[in-house]
Amino acid sequence: MSETRSQRPPLLDAYATTRCEVRLQHSLDDAVDHSGRQHYSEAQRRRIAGGLDHEGAVIAELIAHLNDGVTVISGVDRHEAQAATATALERGDKVIVNGWLPADEVHGRIGRPDVLVKVDDGYLPVEIKLHLLAQAGNGALEYSPLADPFPASSRTKLGTRLRKGSVWVNDAMQLMHYRRILEHLGYAGSVDGLLGGVIDGSQSLWWIDLDAAVTRDQTSIGDLYDRRFQERMSLALDTVARNADRSLPRARAPWWHKDCETCPYSALCYNELSSNDDVSLVRWVSPDVLSALRSAGITTRTALAGLDLDITDLAERLRDTTMPLPIVLDRARSAEASDLLENIVGNRMGVRRHIASAGLTTVSDLLNQDQTTLSLVSSVTDLGRLIRRARAYLAGGVVLQVDPEQLDASRADIEIDVDMESYNHATYLWGAYVSTTTPINGVEEGYRAFVTFDSLTPEAEAQLFADFWKWLSGLRSIAATARCSLRVYCFWKPAEEGQMVRAANTGGEGIPSVRALRRFFSSDEWVDLHQLARDQLITEGPLGLKVLAGNAGFTWRDEDPSGEASIAWYEEATRDDSSEARERLLAYNEDDVLATRALRHWLDGPARSLPHVRSIGAQQ
Repeated sequence: MSETRSQRPPLLDAYATTRCEVRLQHSLDDAVDHSGRQHYSEAQRRRIAGGLDHEGAVIAELIAHLNDGVTVISGVDRHEAQAATATALERGDKVIVNGWLPADEVHGRIGRPDVLVKVDDGYLPVEIKLHLLAQAGNGALEYSPLADPFPASSRTKLGTRLRKGSVWVNDAMQLMHYRRILEHLGYAGSVDGLLGGVIDGSQSLWWIDLDAAVTRDQTSIGDLYDRRFQERMSLALDTVARNADRSLPRARAPWWHKDCETCPYSALCYNELSSNDDVSLVRWVSPDVLSALRSAGITTRTALAGLDLDITDLAERLRDTTMPLPIVLDRARSAEASDLLENIVGNRMGVRRHIASAGLTTVSDLLNQDQTTLSLVSSVTDLGRLIRRARAYLAGGVVLQVDPEQLDASRADIEIDVDMESYNHATYLWGAYVSTTTPINGVEEGYRAFVTFDSLTPEAEAQLFADFWKWLSGLRSIAATARCSLRVYCFWKPAEEGQMVRAANTGGEGIPSVRALRRFFSSDEWVDLHQLARDQLITEGPLGLKVLAGNAGFTWRDEDPSGEASIAWYEEATRDDSSEARERLLAYNEDDVLATRALRHWLDGPARSLPHVRSIGAQQ
């Protein structure tokens, strides 16, 4: 194998330019154990199954419309599939599905485009993706119906543009990879320009111009792909060389980022980074920020936690003023050490107040602050957030950002924790857990579910909410009569509020008006625990219910508790009338409301003993 690799470049697939470089390096490293299989969560398995179902539906649609015009390459043996694909290309078949292109061993490329469509002078690659590619906006996109999936029959959709983010760029990079192989084989179509297609979750075939500029410096998809491919190939060749000579250094050191969560080598990288307390483990540090931190000598979480939070916060307060801190620093460095900062900033009263509140009076007061922090405030805009997360890590995962006596759990005499479950944006379950601090006549403690597994029409959804609202209104009336306080708690109110307003807009008997709901939302009775926690706590990563309730000592009964997993349970519950799936959904919802209850109780007691974010860091 090593002799073969020395004679020709390794074959890189279509994901090589869009996935992590370290993942590619591990995949080619003979010293890495490749036998372990990645564990997929139930939610991940559902996404994979959904993608395969979508791909199957699209292919079936193509066959239904084009009949013998579609050639499906069957079989899983690579060499057989490549030979069948080569034969179909040579024959000039109109549409080739599940093809496996013959390898470009000269340049080191291999690829399996979902679809190849014939144009006058060759073929264009098309990928099938479950995500949506387009959204409303200023612009126009070209698309073709699946009944006639060719650029010659394309239509223009006005008021449409590609969705923001990197998703479509990654799709285009894949298409460019296939195009380069087709060019090498002599089958790349060019009559319509440099085109590739994506059939997205809407089953629309959107055409992407691979000559289009994709970066601020107007680099095209094609040029970006070529640059990245050369970088990845250089890394691959270095790794292959290191297989033969382990004294050679590895091409890339690992760093932690979002893609690590779904990478088969995540444990390998995490163990190394954790042993070094690597600064990239502070989530989520971007490559540019990571480079800035390391250039300043901040290579560990401990070092990041030790930066000056007071100076960082001053920079944050000054960022939107007429004189941000980097400008103040430039002026201060040109002044005498004894000069007053208020003279440096002039009549900008807001700037002067912020500087004075930081306890800084003279130029020397400012310039004598921690030099590393001063060097980073101009290049790392979210430095304060990163420092706080690093300090939370050092403290065990969560810290206070208010004084212990200011910690507020917003308790009441009658406490109702609420959570809803939805499917395709329609709510099928409103769950609530009622607690009282003292016994109150007419108030029954415990879990209550308002649920339906019947067809989720807008009317059925609205009626379900009406039942829930009637019950809740009854408790509010009891509280008013008994002259006791009542609060309703949710975690991240936009979700619950959006579904309540949705039901109100549908209307029906027992449904409150939108105006009545707005009054409830703005009252003291409605509490968003996510916002409450965000105002008072800092965690080392996401501020989710699973994280916070875990710190409160709460555990879910289900091994894989997540909103995404519950979608699969709902489909099972409605498709097969599964009592087990229905019970699992109800138990999951009950645990969610019990988790918010546990969080409130924790905030009202044990959380007061947490360290304050400003009490840790430099002295660690």
